[in-house]
Amino acid sequence: MVEALRLVDFFRLPWTNHIYQITYTMWPQTLERVSLLLALTGLGSTALLPRDSSSFSVKIPALAAVNASSPIDSSFCGLAFEQASFVRYAQDDAGKPNAFSANLIKAITSRTGGTPIIRLGGTSPDYGRYLPGQKEPALPVAEQDNYQNIGFTTIGPSYWDLTHNFPGAQYMVQVPLATTNVSETIAWVQSAVDGIGLGNIHSIQPGNEADLYADDFRGEGGVELNPPEYQGRLSNETYVGNWTKYADAILDAVKLPKGRFFTAFDVATHFGKDVQAEGYIFDVEKCFGLGIDKKNIIKEVSHHYYQRNAGTAKDLAVGLMDTSVTHNHLDQFKRRISWLKQNRPNIPFILNEVGNSLFRTNSYEFQARLGSALWQVDFYLYSMAIGVARINYQQIMHAGYDMWLPVASAGHEAQVFSNFYSQPFVADFIGASGKTRVAQLQVSGDNAPANLAVYAAYEGNVAKRIAVTNLNYWNKTSSEGDRPSVTLNLSIPKGVKSVKVYHLNSPLGAGAGADTITYGGSQWTYESLGKEVKNVRKDTETIAVKEGVATVTVQSSEAALVWL
Repeated sequence: MVEALRLVDFFRLPWTNHIYQITYTMWPQTLERVSLLLALTGLGSTALLPRDSSSFSVKIPALAAVNASSPIDSSFCGLAFEQASFVRYAQDDAGKPNAFSANLIKAITSRTGGTPIIRLGGTSPDYGRYLPGQKEPALPVAEQDNYQNIGFTTIGPSYWDLTHNFPGAQYMVQVPLATTNVSETIAWVQSAVDGIGLGNIHSIQPGNEADLYADDFRGEGGVELNPPEYQGRLSNETYVGNWTKYADAILDAVKLPKGRFFTAFDVATHFGKDVQAEGYIFDVEKCFGLGIDKKNIIKEVSHHYYQRNAGTAKDLAVGLMDTSVTHNHLDQFKRRISWLKQNRPNIPFILNEVGNSLFRTNSYEFQARLGSALWQVDFYLYSMAIGVARINYQQIMHAGYDMWLPVASAGHEAQVFSNFYSQPFVADFIGASGKTRVAQLQVSGDNAPANLAVYAAYEGNVAKRIAVTNLNYWNKTSSEGDRPSVTLNLSIPKGVKSVKVYHLNSPLGAGAGADTITYGGSQWTYESLGKEVKNVRKDTETIAVKEGVATVTVQSSEAALVWL
């Protein structure tokens, strides 16, 4: 039998600076450039890869060998809307249900089979008023270029009718706690129950970021929102006293289901030098000891999260793509999560208002780029791994961190923003079994990149999906040199012969807008009315498992989902 001779050479394509490897198989009478042909036609198991890829190993052990989360709720990917902004997301300019928003929400929940859990709230309704004679759903009307009007927001009965534009959704209804007029709070709750229907209400949430109440607080235009008409600064003791007083008044005046039907705490975000305050402000152990749940009505403990104040394009790498900052911030919640698991295991810890950064208006060059979408992916995955039970991502018409703009406003067309692309990725990672458990896996090898993370989704005792986030910064217009990548040798469970790899990426890198971003080769646009447009980019790979190992390459500023 004549043996083949394998030769290896390298070449550079004329339209790129990358160097590629060719494997020649030499037989006595023919010469085949097998690897090159398969790669160029997309028939092979790997795509063309930069020569400067670094290689690392990842073991994927059985569930019993990892520190996995509790089963992930199929409704983990929740939504949140500032009070007046919800009107624009729920209906189009003709006053009809907003099909664009509905399709985008379905693109998330259809992947897990979960229920859309939507929070309606923010600072504006905490200082807002319910006006039974108001015909408009909410005033002032929210636009892309106006800030939420704290101190002036009003809603009428028709506001709650808009909740029916998303059939099957469950609503977290935030009601005022900042006001010292408890009758206002009761009117808000009763109108919500009448308009939404008890069967569509997930929970009632008194107050928003009550830890920020102040004796000298001012709203829009400098309007004073201070005692005696509004609450002043609260301590653990005065927060518990006010919260239980308002919850008791609601229960006495409004017919609600018995049992756990309230969301509590809703603490504001703290970052920078104050990040450690996340674990202690309105201390969970202290407040439960003070009797906040003496009637056994708390359904979940909530907190808010923003990474930092928004920056500009040049701040994206250090501002959002440094995973050590993200993980350290999230680690501050471990104390709350651990205490609840040990002492109130039936009460989950959630993040019910999340955005990547705070800014009075918007900074799309920082808040709505591929880099921010990748931050969101890693943020969700790490949150699941440490025990966060659900995330409700906030949307406000003016905010730069939004996932989509639902209607044309202030000269901006309705559109999908880059951050939306995190959601189908995360939803696919969770899957539809309702039994997924998540663990972060270790990357082995010398000098593993700091901003590289690997997560496993387990069903039963084995991993079914692997997510890789490579948040090392590369941007086509500002980074020097070719785009780096890392190659991961994944130890695959027995019986798996090949894996499929979806990429969340753009050829432009971290600074790319939504128009060049794809996930699994697909895009979602306003032109498609929020429905998936497939095969925009053909970068999905099928990779053969060889000797129990699948070799997957992930570029800098990219995430990959590996289906086992």
